[in-house]
Amino acid sequence: MVAVSLRERAEVVREFAEDFGFGFPVWVDPGGESPARFGVPGHPSTLLIDSGGRIVGRVIGERDWRRPEARRLVEWLLEQRGR
Repeated sequence: MVAVSLRERAEVVREFAEDFGFGFPVWVDPGGESPARFGVPGHPSTLLIDSGGRIVGRVIGERDWRRPEARRLVEWLLEQRGR
């Protein structure tokens, strides 16, 4: 998991991530170019990217990734790695 911060200074993002105890990296995009590059119209958005760098899933808007359906989707995608 990687969070993306749009148009914010790295120092602000670092402090925010530390304050909230993020256990994952934050990609700082000061120019705000990543939504267009990844084909998402806005945020929140979730991209599932495989080990080859291919986008294998795209969800626009909020989702509860703790739900059983979401877990099954991620597990299925992980199973596809070796195929």
